[in-house]
Amino acid sequence: MESLKRGFERGARKALVIGQEVCSKELADTMAEIGFSWIEIRMAAFRKQDIADADVVLVTGGNGTEVSRALHACIDLNLMVIAPVTEHHCSKRTVFLLSIPKAGTHMVIRLLGLMGMERSSERAPRPGTWSTPIGYHYHAPCRDLISGDWFDPMGRQLLFRSPSIFVYRNPMDIVVSELDWFVRSEHAFSGYLNCFPNLSGQLERLVADSNVLGTIRDRINRYAGWMNFSNVIPVSYEELVGKRGGGSDTDQLDGIWALQLKLHVSGSPQDYGARLYDPTSATFSKGRIGRHMECFEEGHFALFDALPQDFMEALGYSRSSLTSSRTKALRHRPLVVKSLSQDALYTPRLVRDSLLGWNIVEIAGKYFPVRYGVHIVSAGDAKAVSDEQEGFWSVRDAMDALIHGAAVTARPAAPETTGPELVVEGYCGFNIVRYNGGWYGFKQSSGDIDIRSLSESALKAMKRSRHCVTGESAADVKAEILRICMNR
Repeated sequence: MESLKRGFERGARKALVIGQEVCSKELADTMAEIGFSWIEIRMAAFRKQDIADADVVLVTGGNGTEVSRALHACIDLNLMVIAPVTEHHCSKRTVFLLSIPKAGTHMVIRLLGLMGMERSSERAPRPGTWSTPIGYHYHAPCRDLISGDWFDPMGRQLLFRSPSIFVYRNPMDIVVSELDWFVRSEHAFSGYLNCFPNLSGQLERLVADSNVLGTIRDRINRYAGWMNFSNVIPVSYEELVGKRGGGSDTDQLDGIWALQLKLHVSGSPQDYGARLYDPTSATFSKGRIGRHMECFEEGHFALFDALPQDFMEALGYSRSSLTSSRTKALRHRPLVVKSLSQDALYTPRLVRDSLLGWNIVEIAGKYFPVRYGVHIVSAGDAKAVSDEQEGFWSVRDAMDALIHGAAVTARPAAPETTGPELVVEGYCGFNIVRYNGGWYGFKQSSGDIDIRSLSESALKAMKRSRHCVTGESAADVKAEILRICMNR
């Protein structure tokens, strides 16, 4: 009722009610009392053209997919939307941020903050926050990330099951922005670029470098693949920067509104736009559209034109355009976040084996250390494992936990084996053995040893002669072996 009253106060008079059932008497009485006229339509029959005359769209029910379809139809329209919170609401999902360096990353971070989404660690992403892929501050190259050995073709990692925002910009303006930043003394590339005698030489290097940086084409193509993922919302610098940055306030509001509708974020695009452009940002430097026109000379344009233009075409730019030709089409492209069945999501996948007596298994995009003797053979088994412990968001974190002795058994382990178990063979000249819950390292030069027949005194004698070490874990035994090797 309060939302409808606010809409009426702002001049709204016509409402479209979209629901799975007919409009309730209570809602009808409320709209009549406020002064609205309305029509209603069932969710299954709803089409975008049904909104044509509405000032307010009121979605009275539906699941996340149905509500998202209704909200998506409101892109580029100046109206109020009232909709229920579903599993697609921004508070129920993690939003991932992906961007080309110097493309306006901090402007989008500021926008997400204005929308109430704070950053969470990439190693512990939470619903209602934004995060980045593991190991990347902001700029995760599509090509590099997908070629990593952690990549699961099923796409069970949270990144591929969540909405993501990809920030891009005219590559010619990126070159100028790079120059502003890279020549600063604190930057790693300053020593390289400042060797060139003038601005012209530095720009030439940024456009067509073949030694250190790679060409601007090389740099852009590492990221451009994100444009084509259905769960990614591409957002250009030019559409968000607004009039104060050389763009259009209309484009800015349309871009923000589309982002709100796709992520189910409440609020007014006008309010967000008014506070978005921040010239005091730590990385902001003359961030206007088309700055390359002031800095490029004919030689720079010639170097740029000599590059294959696939990277420009992928982002929708051309030599003669300041903004992307793909902006509007991408704004209207539906956000489709994949949903896997429980069986597909929880089918276990062995990622690492024979690591200090453990295996690492990927389940639902997370990584779980599982001790030898624990068998996970079905999606049900895997679901039980993920319910019993946190797991890790990267293979490296799971491996580090094992190496440092911080891992826990994913499920109650099978009964201890009665015989000795060779866990690691030939570690710095030692064999590491697990027996009766204990961990032992035997020097290989000692020959075949049956630990079951060793007396307590014999074991102590071997330890004194450094032919045997013991510990509470394989990591402890490895550390003792290394100490012996270092003190030889």
